[in-house]
Amino acid sequence: MKNREIFFELIMAFLSSFFSLFPFTLSWYKFGRPRLTDWVKFSTFLYLIFNYYLVSDKFHLKDVGIYGEVYVNISYIYDTLVVIFIGLLTINIIDLVFLIINFKNIKETASLNLKGNYVLRNEKVFIYISIIFMLLSYFLLLTGVIGYGGDEEVITGTYSFLIQIISYFSPLFYFTYVIIKFLSGNNSKLFSNSFKLYNVLYIVFGLIAGMKGILIFGIVLFLIPFLASGRGIPVKVIIPLILFLMILYPFNNNYRESLTKTDSKIVAMQIAAVKTVNIDFSGSLNENTNSYSDRISMFSYLLFSIEKENDWNFYKNMERFVYLPVSMIPRVFIPSKPIEENGVQLQKMIVNGVKNSPTPTVYGWAYLEGGVIFVFLHIAILSIVLNIIQFLPFKGSMFYFIFYSQVLIKSIIIEQDVYFFIATLFQMIFVYYFFSKIFFKKVISK
Repeated sequence: MKNREIFFELIMAFLSSFFSLFPFTLSWYKFGRPRLTDWVKFSTFLYLIFNYYLVSDKFHLKDVGIYGEVYVNISYIYDTLVVIFIGLLTINIIDLVFLIINFKNIKETASLNLKGNYVLRNEKVFIYISIIFMLLSYFLLLTGVIGYGGDEEVITGTYSFLIQIISYFSPLFYFTYVIIKFLSGNNSKLFSNSFKLYNVLYIVFGLIAGMKGILIFGIVLFLIPFLASGRGIPVKVIIPLILFLMILYPFNNNYRESLTKTDSKIVAMQIAAVKTVNIDFSGSLNENTNSYSDRISMFSYLLFSIEKENDWNFYKNMERFVYLPVSMIPRVFIPSKPIEENGVQLQKMIVNGVKNSPTPTVYGWAYLEGGVIFVFLHIAILSIVLNIIQFLPFKGSMFYFIFYSQVLIKSIIIEQDVYFFIATLFQMIFVYYFFSKIFFKKVISK
């Protein structure tokens, strides 16, 4: 155990566990649901602290690393835990300040209820436009622009903003269908059939895209309005859902592997389906469990970023943050705007040649800017932004419901870089505000 400070590691891990789980549980008890920053804290525990507990006794065996080639440097384990602790302490301090400032509205801090009844302005127009945008998404997917193995140059190029806008609308229309179905009670035959059709198109799109997150977070998007309507999840839904999640990883892995051998997505799906059906169930269950476990095991990536900070020269000292006020302006007008390819650059430092885009989580991206001080600054900015959203004055509106729900999902994913997180929020505000105004109207009860 040379070069390890086990006792101090455990103290840092325990304190971080407390500052993540206790506020999360307390908010759920006091406010009825966790707040946005509470989800960041919980995800920090799940992705990082819990992962540390699971592998803390294996570091010295060279069993813990990345791709089985780059192993954890035990000299940086304590530093990594300190970084996590500083980040969580910062979030909790910012939270406390906002709760004190807004103490009069503290009971409504986590409210997500719609105030009033919202209906579609024009049902047919909404349905037609939703199908058009879904078909546009399929076009981008089938031409190789988006999805797994998508064209990086196109995605980050001059007209990337158009692709981003189109990509926004598929899940947005999907989410809107669910809202109308369960919160507005639209039971017309046209809408019900369109609701079923769009769900099928969305699921198939997620499968062809080879991106598990589209489907996993699609489930979350479905559950938010469903549970907000006061419904409970029946057993007849839970069992198929579990089975779906069990086969999702092996199917997705087989599909991605097949894409490396054929250019046809249809052929790749057929091969993946056959492989998935023919796998041993018990072996699949074990593999699937390991896959989900690996997906939330981010401690090694964070440690790697802390170890290699001096070698990182891609984004430093928060210099790119000056672009935030103009982040919505298309790159065709501002070619020097930061490009979200830091994951690709980090991959080159880990194992060059592996087609992946790893993330050291929000803490790692912050540390790579120049050390601990930037962890404090990044996390403070993120916490302030999320608290502002939490206490926005127009709660209960359709815009807020859509916007908050999408930000909630982003808050669960702590893999993101703060700059790109906030830049995306500006786009979301613009898109969701006009979307809600164009398609929804509030019905005033007499």
